[in-house]
Amino acid sequence: MTLLDGDPRSVGGYRLEDRLGAGGMGVVFLGRSVSGRLLAIKVIRPELVTDDAFRVRFRQEVAAARQVSGAFTAPVVDADTDAEQPWLATLFVPGPSLHQRVAEQGPLPEGQVRGLAAGLVEALRDIHRAGLIHRDLKPGNVLLAEDGPRVIDFGIARATAAAPLTRTGVVVGTPAFMAPEQFRTGAVGPAGDVFALGSVLVYAATGHAPFDGESSHGIGFRVVYEEPDLTGLPEGLRPLVESCLSKDPDARPTVDELLASLSSEPKNRSAASAAPHPDPATRNLHRAAPLGEFGPVVGEPARPSGALPRRKRAVLVAAAVLVVASLAVTVPLLADGSGQGTGSAAGGRASGSSASAPGGASASAADFSCAGATGTLQGGGSSALNTAMHEWITGFQQACPSTTVNYSPTGSGAGFLTFLDRTAAFATSDSTLDASEVQQSQKRCANGAGRAVDLPLAATPLAVAYNLPGVAGLVLDASALAKIFDSRIDRWNDAAIKKLNPGVELPSTAIQVFHRADASYTTQAFTGYLAAAAPQYWTYAADTAWPTGGQSATRSSGMTQQVAATTGSIGYLDLASAGQLDTVRLDTGAAEPVTADAAGSTKALASAKADGDGGALAVVLDPATPAKGAYPITLLGYAVVCDKGNDAATLKTLRAFLSYATSTRGQRALAAQGYAPLPDTLVERVQSAVRTLG
Repeated sequence: MTLLDGDPRSVGGYRLEDRLGAGGMGVVFLGRSVSGRLLAIKVIRPELVTDDAFRVRFRQEVAAARQVSGAFTAPVVDADTDAEQPWLATLFVPGPSLHQRVAEQGPLPEGQVRGLAAGLVEALRDIHRAGLIHRDLKPGNVLLAEDGPRVIDFGIARATAAAPLTRTGVVVGTPAFMAPEQFRTGAVGPAGDVFALGSVLVYAATGHAPFDGESSHGIGFRVVYEEPDLTGLPEGLRPLVESCLSKDPDARPTVDELLASLSSEPKNRSAASAAPHPDPATRNLHRAAPLGEFGPVVGEPARPSGALPRRKRAVLVAAAVLVVASLAVTVPLLADGSGQGTGSAAGGRASGSSASAPGGASASAADFSCAGATGTLQGGGSSALNTAMHEWITGFQQACPSTTVNYSPTGSGAGFLTFLDRTAAFATSDSTLDASEVQQSQKRCANGAGRAVDLPLAATPLAVAYNLPGVAGLVLDASALAKIFDSRIDRWNDAAIKKLNPGVELPSTAIQVFHRADASYTTQAFTGYLAAAAPQYWTYAADTAWPTGGQSATRSSGMTQQVAATTGSIGYLDLASAGQLDTVRLDTGAAEPVTADAAGSTKALASAKADGDGGALAVVLDPATPAKGAYPITLLGYAVVCDKGNDAATLKTLRAFLSYATSTRGQRALAAQGYAPLPDTLVERVQSAVRTLG
C-alpha cells in the first residue's frame, strides 16, 4: 500500500513512506525519523479532531501506551495530542500479526505456543503493573517479531481504578476474545485480560477461536453460558488454557501465577520462531497494521467434537450500541433472566405440524424423519452459515438423540477440501460450485459415478448501511448504489440521490465508501447485484475481491465499526451485523421501496430461477424483480454433497439432517438469527433432491 493523493508526506518532523492501514479513528503510516528509525504513526481523521470527547479518549490512549515499556510491547516514541491533527508514533515492529501468521501458515506448534504464552504473560504483567487493563487482547493485536511477540493497541485500555468512557449497558472489546463478565456487567479487571489470553492461545494452537458466532449476541451467549471449543488443542496446553478460560474471574490464575507455572516447565523454542523469516530486503513488506485497531480479527472457530451443549435460557438486554472511535467492537450486555430462549427446537421427533415457517416452508413440504439416522456426521465450510448450523445441529440432535453432528466453519473453500478428502460427509458454501470443482468431486463421489451438487439451505439478506445523522429511511436504487460505490457520486446531496428522496434535507457531506478488505462472498453477492441490476454504471464482474476504490474494512464486524464511527459513510454487510445502523431502503421498481429483511429475501427467492441437473439447485436471483416486498441483495448458502457415492455409513444421517435443516422447525429458527427461510417451492425441490441422494 502506497501513499494516496491527499496523504501528508510528513508528520511531526517524521517522513511518511507508506500507508499501513486505515480505520474509523485514523490512518497508520510507516514513518522514518531523521536518523532512519522506522515508526508506525497513527494520524487522526480531520472530522474527529473537533470532538472534545474523542480528544479525551486519544489522550487516554497515548497516556496508557506511554506507561507500558516492557520488552513485549511496542513503545511510544513520540506523540502530539494537541496538534490540529493529533498523532501517535510507536516503534515499528517488523513481522506479521498472530492472525496473519496463522491465516497464512496454519496453527503454531505446541512449543511455539508456549513461547508465545510466556511473552504475552510478561506483556500483561507489565501492563497490569502500570495500573492498566488492556481490554482488547486478540490475534490482531499481537505482532510476531523475530525476538518475541509484541502486544499493541492501547486504544481502549484504561486504569484499573478509572471510570470507563462508555455508556451504561455497553462494553467495548472484540467479542470472541472478551470475558464473560464483560458481557454480563461491562466490568473488567486483570482477570479479563487473562481470559483473553486463553482465547488467543487457543487461536494460535488451532486456528480458531474458542467461542464462535457471526453476531456479537451469538458470541456473547456462548462466552457466558457455553464451554469453549478446544478442538485441535494439544493436550499439553489444556491445563493452561482451561484455567485461563474459567467463567469465574476469581478462579483464573494471575499473571504472576502463570509466569511461575510457565517458568517451571521445560524450555521451548521462543515465540519468535513463530514469525516467518523473510528475506531482509522484503521483511518490512510483511506486516500487520501496527496499532492493531484497523480491522477486528476473529479467528474462524470450529464446533466441539461431541454433542453441542444445551443452551441455558437467557434474555438479551436491549441496549443502544455505542461505537467509540477505537475499532474494538461494542456489544450489548447479557443478563440472566427467564425470557424466551434463542429458538432452539424443542426435543422429540419432528412431525407434520400445521405451523408454517415465516414466509417459508409449510409443514406439508417440510417433514423429516430420524429413521436410520445414527452415529456421527462431520461437516464444514461457510462461516456465514455457522449460526444457522448451530441451531440446526442443536435441534436435530435433540430430535434424533442417537446422532452427533460436528461442524467447523473454516470457510467455503476449506470446507470443500474436507469434503473432497472425505474428512467431511458434507460441506457448505456461499456460492455454487464451478465446473472445475464439480470435476474434482467426481473421484470422491463413487469414483466418477457421481458428482457434487449444490442444495440451498438458507439465505442471508445483505444490507447497505449508512451513517448520515438526521436522515432516516434513505432510499437508493441500483444505479445510485453503483455510482456511489464507484465514486461517481461523492456527495450526499447529489441530484440523483435527491430525486430518490423528495422532501428530504440531504447534507453536502462527502460520501465515505467502505468495502470489504478481505476476499468475501458478501462482496461477490453485492458486486453481482450491481453488475446485474445496473450494468451501465457498474462495469465490474461479480468477485470476492473488491474491484475499485474506497476505504477498507475487515470482515462484517469491521464494516459495522467503520460505518458507525464515520459520518457520511456507507458500506455493505450481512443484515445481522448491521445491528443499530441505518440501512438503505431499495427502490426496485415496486410500488414501495423495499427494506432489507428476512421476509424480503424469502420473497425474492420465491421469484428466483433455480436451475441445475443431476440434483443440483443453483439459484439465480432476479435483481430487477418488481415483486412487492422482494429484497434481491441476498447471499444464498448451500450444502455440498454427492448426488451418488456418499458414504454408506452416514448416508441416512446425512439425509435426515438436511431434511431437518429445511423442515418447518429448521427454517422457523432462521429469521431470529438474521437469515431468510427458503420459500415453499424451493424447499420442496431441495427435499426431493435429498431423498434421491445415494
